[in-house]
Amino acid sequence: MRRVKSVSWSVGLSVQSESVLSDSSTPDCPTDCVVPWQSELLSSIPGVSHGLTRRVEGLGRAHGNIGFSAPRDREDAWTMRQHWCAAMGLVPEHLVTLGQIHGRDVHIVRNAHAGHGARPGSAQIGLGDSLVTNQAGPVLMTLHADCQPVLIVDPGAGRRGPAIGVVHAGWRGTVANVVGATLAVMTAAFGTRAEDACVVLGPAIGRCCYDVGEDVANAWSEIAGADAGDALEVDGNCHRFSLTAANAVLLDRAGVRTANVEKSAICTKCDGDHWFSHRGQGAQTGRFGAMISILDDGVVRG
Repeated sequence: MRRVKSVSWSVGLSVQSESVLSDSSTPDCPTDCVVPWQSELLSSIPGVSHGLTRRVEGLGRAHGNIGFSAPRDREDAWTMRQHWCAAMGLVPEHLVTLGQIHGRDVHIVRNAHAGHGARPGSAQIGLGDSLVTNQAGPVLMTLHADCQPVLIVDPGAGRRGPAIGVVHAGWRGTVANVVGATLAVMTAAFGTRAEDACVVLGPAIGRCCYDVGEDVANAWSEIAGADAGDALEVDGNCHRFSLTAANAVLLDRAGVRTANVEKSAICTKCDGDHWFSHRGQGAQTGRFGAMISILDDGVVRG
């Protein structure tokens, strides 16, 4: 089993004033009110913009939450989506989201899908846990509060342009190998080669805080075999699972090169001041988003 380097990026927050951060009715918050979490690896790839939103104390009515589901304030969440997209240079009206079901279903996004699930009340693209595209314009987004965010970029080669993907991988999606399914769809639809893909495993709940039952341990052991110990720690009746390590195993098996994978060392539960965490803050906590988009360069792709 090849090892993948683990890195932790720190991102600062620039606060303009308390009144700006606490008033979610103000849609034109300066773009430097918030700074998204970004990967050094993906930031080095031209033509693609990406980032993760975060929990920011006092931002809007729910600390920067961008999830629409009850009991969250949907209008405030839409305002937050606008703030975060502005900070990344993305168009909030072009967001594409899905109804996440902890599975392995992948949706191919076309230009016509831009805006599906962006605003409160707009229809999402469908049910699933992964979005992929090779077209400029749509802003792919998944929502998280401990589950693993995965950002994928195929830089493209020759006449083949870039392709991107974003994945929501909880334990069920992980043992279902949603990352492998995503790469397979990108290969079939866009000609992506796994060895060319650059992948970032963003902040998620860490092994330190993720106690799981025997059902999870057994499901992972069945799929991982001899590599199960890379992500699963067993101490008597206690099982601790690392979503990040597990998805790194699956990326390795899919053929992604070690040098092209980066892992965040941030545990969302440990760092609950800056990240929404279902385990740490309860089921009604907010959601942070993983966003990625191909920048419009005037090239029309199939």
